[in-house]
Amino acid sequence: MNKTEPKHIELKNNKKVCIRQAEIKDAELLLECIKTYIPQSNYIPKYENEITLSIEQEEEWINYFLQNDNSLLLVAEYENIIIGNIDLTGSRRKVMEHTAVVGMGMLKEWRNVGLGTALLHTAIEWANKNPILELIWLQVYTDNKLGLNLYRKMGFEENGIIKNFFKYENDYFDNLTMTKKVK
Repeated sequence: MNKTEPKHIELKNNKKVCIRQAEIKDAELLLECIKTYIPQSNYIPKYENEITLSIEQEEEWINYFLQNDNSLLLVAEYENIIIGNIDLTGSRRKVMEHTAVVGMGMLKEWRNVGLGTALLHTAIEWANKNPILELIWLQVYTDNKLGLNLYRKMGFEENGIIKNFFKYENDYFDNLTMTKKVK
């Protein structure tokens, strides 16, 4: 079942990418993409060795998004290679099912060319049409200036900071929660 139609977008680097709903058959390429971009980013709270999903588990993860009406997983594809993804993970709890948390990542060479904006715009567009969702939210490192600028530009509001939330060896980083009403 297709929750959203594929979109073809030209980025600032003049390359055309396709943003589309993830399918089970994307599991291997998506996992490869995630395993590549996690160590390339200072702002995804996960170490490379913590990515332990098998292709079968990745297929189950993709299937979760296909089965749940308040959740969506999109991939960005360039020349049949997955270069990034965004997910809206809707809460399974009845009292919070109107909410979904946003997660996004992309390969380093695809940053700062408009891919994050395109992915987030597409996800927000879907959330606005979704009959269940009313609020989407995310967490961001307070020193992730590019991320903060993108989220503010897309209408997310700051809700609160948890000091020293992330710890890498002896360095601490603050976590900002941001929300956006949809509809």
